Amino acid sequence: MSDLTFGWPTRQLVDDPRLAYNSISKTYCRLIYESLLDIDPNTGELLPWLATSWHYRDPLTLDLTIRPGAEFSDGTLLTSQAIAQSFSDIAALQQISPRPAAVAALAGLDRIETGIGVVTFHFSSHNAAFPRWLASVNLAIRSRSGRGTGRWVQSGDALTDRTRRLAFRQGDTGDVYAGRVDGHRVVELRNPGLSYGLCPNASRGPLTDPRVRRALSLLIDRSALQPILDTDGYPVASSVLTPTTAGYRDCSAELAHDPVTARRLLIAAGVQRLSVEVVFNSTFSPVDASMLAAVAAQWAQYGIELVLADVDFPELRNRQLSGDYDVRFFYFTGSDPDLLRYQFAVTQRNMNRRTGPDDLDTLLDAQLTCADPDGRSELVHEIQRRIIDSGLWLPICDVRTVTSYRPSVLSGVYLDAEALARIPGT
Repeated sequence: MSDLTFGWPTRQLVDDPRLAYNSISKTYCRLIYESLLDIDPNTGELLPWLATSWHYRDPLTLDLTIRPGAEFSDGTLLTSQAIAQSFSDIAALQQISPRPAAVAALAGLDRIETGIGVVTFHFSSHNAAFPRWLASVNLAIRSRSGRGTGRWVQSGDALTDRTRRLAFRQGDTGDVYAGRVDGHRVVELRNPGLSYGLCPNASRGPLTDPRVRRALSLLIDRSALQPILDTDGYPVASSVLTPTTAGYRDCSAELAHDPVTARRLLIAAGVQRLSVEVVFNSTFSPVDASMLAAVAAQWAQYGIELVLADVDFPELRNRQLSGDYDVRFFYFTGSDPDLLRYQFAVTQRNMNRRTGPDDLDTLLDAQLTCADPDGRSELVHEIQRRIIDSGLWLPICDVRTVTSYRPSVLSGVYLDAEALARIPGT
């Protein structure tokens, strides 16, 4: 058996696909667990995986035919009942905080019906995002004993496909690496999903005023950040969603640097000077600290102090759960615009810590239940505009994922639609 290493900049590893939230955890889980559907990372087309076909009887009823002969790693046959149980186990995670994406994906699900080789999902309200959620690692099929149907299985502190042993190691360039390595073959993807940005706590101090939040966005000269972003191949953000995401709306005009309007908004809000703290962890990206320092320097010209709090993961998690932050800095990868509901809705993660639902929540729910693709796209466009106009998200850049691998020992490594490295078999 050959030994391989997968190098990562951080040790934050979760081996449960339902709870995986960062890139390393999702990549680890994706090698073990397969999903009912897949997505072509180039075209965005839905593809069969554990399900060979799928169709809607009506907007509330989705049938999937299961691939015959598929097995979990312990040899147990994958049945429609096992799939239904996997989804029931996800639904049981309702009380976990912060709310897992897997739970948010099941919005409107009423019950699951099983037959011989067939699984039927019955909804009380249409879930337009559900087929694409089915392709995510968070909805991958997991047995009650924690087994997956993928090629790789857990073996001690590593994974094995019975011919190779793959160890994940922090800081080791290895045979596969989450970044660029000279002499390695490189694969890359411009991530779909939420742009990398600043997320204000709208329940805290002056940031409760949308005029203040909007002013902060207008005080960012995004084009001046491009030399820093170029070191990691990140383009300047042009919206809440990235251009490779379904429903993307170009909001470049709304994000233009406009200190005159910003100053007028701050005066109207009665704010002359302001100090806010941004909480982040810099191990995910080498440009985070320098990028935020550049934003801080821009704001300082107008009497706005941005304090950088580069904290470890336990503190980051605790402060996020308690709401003890002025601004959070993060991104989120996903192919469907329903991730806006997941991140911003009051009933979901509510990263802005808004104190109650409003018109934005009405729109976030409406886009999910809209069965007309064009109508849904219009709703998603309006959601992005409102989020930017009210300063609930201050876009900075779009993430590009780069992974390198040693071609002498691996072939055909690629990034899927969630920017996760897939390692084909020999």
